[in-house]
Amino acid sequence: MRIGVLAFYGRQKKPVASNRIYGLCQGLSKQGLEVYLFTIPTSLGSEECFDLSFCKDIVEFSAFPIPFSLYEMGRRMLQKVVLRGLFPRSLEAQRARERTRWLSAFQEIRKKLWHWRYSSPVFRDDTKSGGYFVFRGFTALKLLRYIWENNVRVLFTSHGPSMSHELGLYLKRKMGTDIYWVADFRDPMVGDSYVFIESSKKLRKLQRDTFVFADLVTMVSHSMIQDALEFARAEGIDVDKKKFFCLYNGFSAVNLVPDSVEGFLPAKKLRVSYTGTIYPGKQDLTTLLHALSHLSETERQDVEFVYAGRQADFVRRLVEEHHLSSCCRVLGEVSKETALQIQRSSDVLLLLKSDDDRGIFTGKYFEYLSSGRPILVLGDKDEEFNKVALNMGGVRIVPNGSRGVKEIVEILKALLTKDIDSQERIWTLFGERKMEEVNRFHWDYLSRCLYERIVRDLEDGVFIT
Repeated sequence: MRIGVLAFYGRQKKPVASNRIYGLCQGLSKQGLEVYLFTIPTSLGSEECFDLSFCKDIVEFSAFPIPFSLYEMGRRMLQKVVLRGLFPRSLEAQRARERTRWLSAFQEIRKKLWHWRYSSPVFRDDTKSGGYFVFRGFTALKLLRYIWENNVRVLFTSHGPSMSHELGLYLKRKMGTDIYWVADFRDPMVGDSYVFIESSKKLRKLQRDTFVFADLVTMVSHSMIQDALEFARAEGIDVDKKKFFCLYNGFSAVNLVPDSVEGFLPAKKLRVSYTGTIYPGKQDLTTLLHALSHLSETERQDVEFVYAGRQADFVRRLVEEHHLSSCCRVLGEVSKETALQIQRSSDVLLLLKSDDDRGIFTGKYFEYLSSGRPILVLGDKDEEFNKVALNMGGVRIVPNGSRGVKEIVEILKALLTKDIDSQERIWTLFGERKMEEVNRFHWDYLSRCLYERIVRDLEDGVFIT
């Protein structure tokens, strides 16, 4: 069987989103499928891209390269207009902002620009390499001809960005029962709690059409599936619940790293690390910083908090406001290999959850999971996530706010106790990891489950015409 995987991420190492496509393609190839990857061109070197030699072919979109200087200038101009004020200094300021409405003409323009940003044909190749302008029409015709000529029977498209499903919808409408279309939602298209402005009418229509025309819709949690069914009912479309399939994020050998990266060997101090993007106003780092402030000066000398990711200036301000510069290292963005090495050199990894989260299983959690280190989750409102994570073990979930501060202080003080073996102490506090449960989230297992579902549907003749 031949399957085409259409995704904008997949071969760039740095974005966590690439792990999903890489792991899925590798897993499907192990099931004996011939995998064709349809994706954007890239100017990245081989060391910055995954080895996709297991793919039968890689087909690049019709796209025009945008030089880094021009792309960066446009991005900064758009940020100044659209994103200005969306990332306030505190969680309280963000909540106050959420209680206001977009009323002025200028704010309406900002909304339009934000919507354009999410549906534009401009796509960033990497944070340091500019981007591409993707020609939708030429790409759609190119893929249609390629799929016909190579007898690709199954098409898997992954959102975001939304253009992947736009192309999938076009191909499905043209090919009908000659193609089995799997529409994957790595992130919600409508109702994403991490997007500060409501979804456009165009996105809502695209999601409605995707639910109607796709043969199978995959999402990263059962809660997201429930939200999708509620959306369908609200939009007045009749969608069978059996069409939806929970395809969690997972992990694979992609997360293996070199033995060492200079500066991030195992530390003498107790190291708590966060690698990735932080969303000010949604994820609250202040609970951890308050906990560090409650330690004595002597105790803080034995603790190191490492932050590696975007929004570094925002985090530096928070650290300075709490007078914790002596025990916090704010690095900003780092390479994929360095981020993974930081994880493996840490005693505890920090994961931030919003109190609005509902079935949010980010790729970052599974990247952490593959590091073999205990995970401290800050935010306890996501019931589905809590159930799955606690079932796998090696995790402590604490609430945001004063209760969380107290629990983190107790954890840190226990870990700083000198008379017990450090590793034994850590796993006693976080619980032993149950590998039989963890392995259910390896991409080999997840891909096999998806493959079996596709084969069953094809044998039963389940197609949307």
